[in-house]
Amino acid sequence: MISNIKHQAQDLLAELKRVDWPSKSKVLSSTGAVVVVSAFVGLFLYLADLAITWGMSFVLPMH
Repeated sequence: MISNIKHQAQDLLAELKRVDWPSKSKVLSSTGAVVVVSAFVGLFLYLADLAITWGMSFVLPMH
């Protein structure tokens, strides 16, 4: 069992050496893009929720 774990660890290290890791600048720009898109989607969903709530107040008036 221990030899199996050692073999898997060696395979993992060999695979990690073959990975083409992105540069720091690429990671930062991708992170920025994700933050901006997430903010726009969040704002859109918030505004859509407000519009639907406003519209439903006419269909289902509260007492």
